[in-house]
Amino acid sequence: MSTHLPTHAHAASILRAAHVHGRPDLEQYLELLLGPGPAGSSFASNASRRAAWRSHSHEVMRLVEPGSRPWAWWEYDAPAPMLPRESELDYLVRCGLLTKEERARLPKARVHPAVHATRNP
Repeated sequence: MSTHLPTHAHAASILRAAHVHGRPDLEQYLELLLGPGPAGSSFASNASRRAAWRSHSHEVMRLVEPGSRPWAWWEYDAPAPMLPRESELDYLVRCGLLTKEERARLPKARVHPAVHATRNP
């Protein structure tokens, strides 16, 4: 699973604009985007992190490239596990989760799921 920021400056401006009283701070937004860091969670509990995701997922989703999802989406919203060797894009296509906007922004060749064939050794 990989999460790609559009640009560092763009991401920083979204996070700065979103940081007002009662909203997650920068570390908490980054945790929703990338997952907890080595020092542990910046949230008081998993419940508070889940609540922050529920309230601010639309802001965090704007920080990832089309065909990708932030860490909190995988933690709280993914409807099923990924298959072995399945890319994020293939997963989203297989589960019918690409938005119209994502389909419009992705090259047509990338929107069609890859055929996962295995051969006998």
